[in-house]
Amino acid sequence: MVKTAITLAALALAASVAALPAATSPTTFSFAQWVEDIIANPDTALTVDEAIAAANEAAIGGSAGGLQRRVWCDQDWPRAPGRDAAACVDYLARIGRDGVTCAIPSNRFDIQMCRIGGAQIAASRSTQLPQPVNCNDVARTAGLIFDSCWRADDTIIGSEICIADRRMQINILGL
Repeated sequence: MVKTAITLAALALAASVAALPAATSPTTFSFAQWVEDIIANPDTALTVDEAIAAANEAAIGGSAGGLQRRVWCDQDWPRAPGRDAAACVDYLARIGRDGVTCAIPSNRFDIQMCRIGGAQIAASRSTQLPQPVNCNDVARTAGLIFDSCWRADDTIIGSEICIADRRMQINILGL
């Protein structure tokens, strides 16, 4: 009788545990993937506001998406409003999709690629060989900066070497 009661209690406990809803996985979002979506099909990509909302929902602020951080986020520059900086990323991805290049002369610093509201994306190059890159690659690099440096208070500041030209540095900063 005691064995039967223990067995029934164990079965009841097992059934109640099995009936519990599975833990939901956190929503994933990446600004870098958002840029790829804009480049692939801007008509179906998230808007700037939808991207910021998705990032807030995923709580990615400064998480780097589990990746090793390569980006410099602690610059001594003013922080940029996240939505304004995201609008610059969106703009650069869209014009890059049309083949527009973001050129920068050699040995030039802080050349503005985009300025919207209180944010700017600027680039620097310190070599003798100027080489334009497609604005998509500036946007892709900015997406990496966002994934590492965007904060939950919707501000961003950061810097990274351009993914298409290791002699060019891309910066997101405030005005």
